[in-house]
Amino acid sequence: MAEPQDTSPRRGLWPWIFLALSALPAAWYVLAYESAVDPEFPRVERRTYNTYPPAAYRLAEAGDTIDCVAVYVSSAALMLAAWGCLRDPRRGLRWAALALSAVAFWHAATPGPLSNGWHGLGWRTMFDSAVPAPQRLALAACALTALAVVILGARPWNVRALLADAKARGVLGLIAVAAVLVVVRQLPMIDREPFGYWPRWVYVWGMLAWAFAMLRLAPRAEGGRRKAIIAALIVASVGLDFVGRGIFWYQRPIGRLREIIPGQLYLCAMPTYAGLQLAQPRYGFKTIINLFPEFTDARSPHWPDEQRFARENGIALHTQSPDDPIGIRSIPETLEIANDPANWPVLVHCHASMDRSPAWVGMYRFAYQGWPLDDVIREIEQHRGSRPKSSVTLLYNRMLPRLAAERAAADPTLREFREFAAGTPDPLEELLARQAEREATRR
Repeated sequence: MAEPQDTSPRRGLWPWIFLALSALPAAWYVLAYESAVDPEFPRVERRTYNTYPPAAYRLAEAGDTIDCVAVYVSSAALMLAAWGCLRDPRRGLRWAALALSAVAFWHAATPGPLSNGWHGLGWRTMFDSAVPAPQRLALAACALTALAVVILGARPWNVRALLADAKARGVLGLIAVAAVLVVVRQLPMIDREPFGYWPRWVYVWGMLAWAFAMLRLAPRAEGGRRKAIIAALIVASVGLDFVGRGIFWYQRPIGRLREIIPGQLYLCAMPTYAGLQLAQPRYGFKTIINLFPEFTDARSPHWPDEQRFARENGIALHTQSPDDPIGIRSIPETLEIANDPANWPVLVHCHASMDRSPAWVGMYRFAYQGWPLDDVIREIEQHRGSRPKSSVTLLYNRMLPRLAAERAAADPTLREFREFAAGTPDPLEELLARQAEREATRR
């Protein structure tokens, strides 16, 4: 006997409306620029140097907001598919849907690319000859198991009947869209500036379509247990989301880790001891430069652990000295340390990798690699996900002439920076001038 047709609102157009609305944030982040006013130094002019708003480049980073959304949506789809198997275990297609949902969840939790040759746990790892054979075999076994469940669950393999059944249940279009988008996400040809941005959005949209299909196919929770079952599914989905984030953390155990120069220089947020334990065998850092003034009350709670890890692993650890509170000496010293091949690979960080670290990398690019300041600011915007603060304009006006006088004098963007800061005195430059006066008086 055929199952009764579902005439509930779940069969309406709302999934398609929601999918269309989900495209709006993607368009917003490549069209809308943030306010140029910095409340710290409101008179300093700022402009964007990239083609698109800086936030779009940050979202394109593996593991940032877009990937987090994909993990959450795919975890919801997986829980809905599992609920269907619990209520109707004899129906093979439900097990096929569960296997596909599990594969989609794993792919969402293992986004690429990864840096420094670390192979990660994604599906491409199976074909990477540099990956240990046991790991490749384990991933291949999981993939073959999922494929077997899908094939067996779809028996008797009557394509026409399967399509008719999906259409009758109101999920044919959603499943087709999900399949197309998931395949398209794997194609390199869709990746355009900001690189990584559109493929990640495509996968989110594919997961949304799949999750809506799983919702339409999910058996109804009836009776007095309805609210309890819905609550349990939500809790289980959130729990699975944490599992996905844990898988992601294993792949990228240090927050906002970026490969600046392969094998030489890496940028990140404040690492934890556990994160360093996972990352060190992969990267083999010889030197860590902590740019935050940890001698202040704003020190990180992870600072003692970082010191301990460095001691235990023979890593040279450098940070700002209390007798150099404005960093006038520590900046050129740490830049010199990072430029010495004997210290490579070098890990540079502050607390959030939003201000000090990207600005420091910009000074390294300018002073030691000869980058024009225009290119430097483009990269900083991508690291930060927003315009550099006005304090960076003042910092570069103060430090770049000290680090590379001739290039600073000839760089057109630095001349522009001076014009941007016209009328805004640099408080640290004034402090340096007062210190110089006091020293001259003592002499």
